[in-house]
Amino acid sequence: MKQPQQVTGHPYQAVAASIAAKIDAGELKPGEKLPSVRALARDRGVSPMTAQKALTQLAEDGYAEVTAGLGYFVTQPGELHDDPLAAIHRQIDALNATVADLAQRLERLEEQSG
Repeated sequence: MKQPQQVTGHPYQAVAASIAAKIDAGELKPGEKLPSVRALARDRGVSPMTAQKALTQLAEDGYAEVTAGLGYFVTQPGELHDDPLAAIHRQIDALNATVADLAQRLERLEEQSG
C-alpha cells in the first residue's frame, strides 16, 4: 500500500500516517472499525475537518474503506484494486460520509440557535 503523504504543515497527514503505521504494524486489523470523525478529532486534539481529511486520506491510500452510515474500516492488504470504478465508488462514499457529518453539525447548530 502507498504510504500517506507527509508534508509539514498538514496535520491531517500526520494523523493519517500514524494510523497507517498502526495498520502496518498489525495493531489495527483488517475489518476493524476506525474511530469516528468526532472521536478521532477529540483523541488527537485536531478539528473534525482535519480528522475527516485524515480518514479520507487513509481511504485514498488503500488503508481503509468507508461504508456509508457505518464509518471507516481497515482494509485487507491488497483488498482494494486499481479498478477506476471502485476508486470512484470509494470517493463517492467518502463524500457521502462528509456530507452526512456536515448535515449533523448543521442540525446541532440550528438546534442551539433556535
